[in-house]
Amino acid sequence: MYPSNRYPTDPAVADAFVAGQRHGTLIATDADGFPQVSILPFVKTGELIEVHCVRADPTFRAIQANPRVTFFVSDFLAFSPHDWIDPDDAGRATLHFRAVAFECEATLSVEPAEVAATLSRLVQAYEPGKHYLPIADDEMYGQRLLRLAALKLQVVHTHAKFKEGPAAPPEDARARVVEGLRTRGGAGDARAADVIQDAIRRARPA
Repeated sequence: MYPSNRYPTDPAVADAFVAGQRHGTLIATDADGFPQVSILPFVKTGELIEVHCVRADPTFRAIQANPRVTFFVSDFLAFSPHDWIDPDDAGRATLHFRAVAFECEATLSVEPAEVAATLSRLVQAYEPGKHYLPIADDEMYGQRLLRLAALKLQVVHTHAKFKEGPAAPPEDARARVVEGLRTRGGAGDARAADVIQDAIRRARPA
């Protein structure tokens, strides 16, 4: 992501955003191939991200060759046309989004007990309080565990960019986008307007 200083992102706000997301994109590249991607649930504790993947996944094979990966957590909000800001300047059309890219060193395990432990933490995070038989290397889960791998991603660098409305003048540009989204009323527009409205609130002096 281009690190534009026009979109400064508070690390605490970025952390809260990541904690509220339900998936991320794991990106890995081996020495000779193209980047491989997988969309995965995850648990992040401090600077450690835990995920699982299928051993037959090309992303897994790429990580075996090159453990340097990116885990990308993003939320597309909306597109806003140029004329909400300027009737003549087509360059004012843009996408609004929130995104955090974690550059990581990955370690892998195919040991059934470690895979089961990772899956247990994922299920606990995504289905708190639900009833299920504990995940273990047993008759119910054992064969499936043999198809999977547990991945631990140690975060080395973090890049965050929240493009929550226009950054350039006029001063009411964000408010114009909020009004435009609420008037347009397309799929996702109300949620996008709420997110950008919250960004306006956070930017106001205390």
